[in-house]
Amino acid sequence: MKKLYGSLVVLLIFLLSATNSQAQIKLLSGLQGGTYFHLASDISHYASQPVEVLTSNGSVDNFKQLMADNDINVAFMQYDVLLANKVLNNKLQNDIRVLFPLFLDEEIHLIAKKGSGIKRIKDLKGKKVAIGTPGQGTHVTALTIKEKLGIDWDNVEIGSNDAYEALMKGEIDAYFYVGGVPINSLMDMPDTAQIQLVNIKDRRLNDIYRKKKIKKGTYLWQKKTVKTFAVPTLIVVKIKGMSLDLEKKVNTLYYDIKNNISKMQETGHPKWKEVYYRNQDIDWPYYYVRAKVE
Repeated sequence: MKKLYGSLVVLLIFLLSATNSQAQIKLLSGLQGGTYFHLASDISHYASQPVEVLTSNGSVDNFKQLMADNDINVAFMQYDVLLANKVLNNKLQNDIRVLFPLFLDEEIHLIAKKGSGIKRIKDLKGKKVAIGTPGQGTHVTALTIKEKLGIDWDNVEIGSNDAYEALMKGEIDAYFYVGGVPINSLMDMPDTAQIQLVNIKDRRLNDIYRKKKIKKGTYLWQKKTVKTFAVPTLIVVKIKGMSLDLEKKVNTLYYDIKNNISKMQETGHPKWKEVYYRNQDIDWPYYYVRAKVE
């Protein structure tokens, strides 16, 4: 009898441990070593509870993993990725909330060869344009712009990091690259690089994206300031099926981020200095702490 009792105690401890592990916060970031990854790592460092930082292929991958049947509930996300998926599921706002509309406008870079004659986005008509791969947020952004502006270019689905070589070979005429300024791969190019940034100006994009400028000299090869837009980046939480235990942990995560932003701005990734988490331009329901965290 004692042996049976002991076995039941061990089993109970195991089950409780497994349940607690499943409820642990798992924060889906982005590519290993990328901006999202570093920001998520800073959050984990200052968190008052265990936070496991997971890597991914980008915002589209994050959305797919977030909506899958797993124990991932919190993720970094491009705003336009949410909006694009809402078109496919008009009840999506019942399942996902904005935990923080934190930061980090990711500038939309439109890149063409110098002397190509592509000076404005409307010059892309009839051109071959790289829009990223289906797993990248850049892909969603480029297709959203194409649809809203009605510019008939030919889509070429290759990764942003491979697009420069394709441009130099003449396989494409231009490419999109969405990322927070400065993008490392563009920073590494010399001042002799035969590329230019193209202006993106159209009020029809104002309802989703934020007006931005990329100042001349941001990149060695960039000779002029260009006007463009940027994609707001969010931290979102899946509330569908959320247990009370996980809700308490998400509440704690919310306060940990909010109360440590100044510290992360001082010692964390430089992009923390661009936080604008009180942004009111996000047309998506927010997550509200419903119970005070003890």
